[in-house]
Amino acid sequence: MMKRYLFILSLIAMVFAACSSDDGASAPSGGEPLETVQLYVSVPGAQATRVGDPGQAVPEGVDWDELAVMIEYTGNSLPARRRIVKTISKTDFDHLPSLDADGKVKIITLDVEPGDVYIYGVTYTSEEDLSPKTAIEGWENNGVAVEELAISNNYADGNIERQLSVATGYYDLKDGKHTGGKQIFHISRPADGDFNRLVPTVALTRLAAKIDIQWDAEDAYTQGYTDVEVTGFTYGSGTDIAGEGYGRLFPDLYSGSVAKGGSKAFYNDSPISRRNGRVYHYVFPDGVSKPKITFNISAENTDGALSQEKQYTFTFTDKLKKATWYKINTTIKGVTGNADIEVSPDGSPETTIAN
Repeated sequence: MMKRYLFILSLIAMVFAACSSDDGASAPSGGEPLETVQLYVSVPGAQATRVGDPGQAVPEGVDWDELAVMIEYTGNSLPARRRIVKTISKTDFDHLPSLDADGKVKIITLDVEPGDVYIYGVTYTSEEDLSPKTAIEGWENNGVAVEELAISNNYADGNIERQLSVATGYYDLKDGKHTGGKQIFHISRPADGDFNRLVPTVALTRLAAKIDIQWDAEDAYTQGYTDVEVTGFTYGSGTDIAGEGYGRLFPDLYSGSVAKGGSKAFYNDSPISRRNGRVYHYVFPDGVSKPKITFNISAENTDGALSQEKQYTFTFTDKLKKATWYKINTTIKGVTGNADIEVSPDGSPETTIAN
């Protein structure tokens, strides 16, 4: 069953009734009067997981301390501040007034100039050395395009909950339908008595993809093998980038061809079992990389002689998707057979490595 827990931002332009040209918040020097904008912010509970729930999950909570709402003006007539970032700490977020009785939807306000805008949102942990907070602040000061904003795959290394608490999204509605691409929202002063304003919705989903590999070598023993071992896994993006590399905060918006991912060896927290085991790897997609995961299987014959050691590869046929759980179940019957096993973007293949 596919589960998708969303971080949802909704934005409604709210303007006080006008009686004179002095209405509205003070504008920047030479700018138009500001509009008071309310944002309704909803976040999921602590036990949320991700898209593609194929079975029993490891515990995955929520551990972010800052929400960044990013507004980018577009078009021919741009204000002096083309990009605006509003950050809210988790503590302040929890104390915001609630829209609903359960306190799941919080309300914040912004005073911004009217115009055509794109709206984005990101959650993260600001105290991490490799937090995307720095990249977002640089973007606000006319840095790189939002599609290029990167996050290190070393972010919160070893803290799974913090890795999984990075969530991103953007306004993508057109004619009431989700388009899968960012769309313009128009902020303007409403006519007197106009209360039927469009409500733009931004759905934030977890950024990290989860690669979950489970194997069972029990059948290999019935085929005459002993001491069957899976000796480790290495994730690789096929680039020359040193270390684990980077993902992009909005990988589905990136249309270029520059891969940023790196490589990493990974294991279970506990020793790898000879007969069965499970490993997890979390990575931020870059919108380009089609990774490969390599691993070795070794085994002996029943007479004690080394039978064979062979390298196998899981090859992803498409670029990694954000907020997706790739579950791969593998039955090991020996150390022969197809060494290159395809992993489709939709799926959790049941693979058999035959004797």
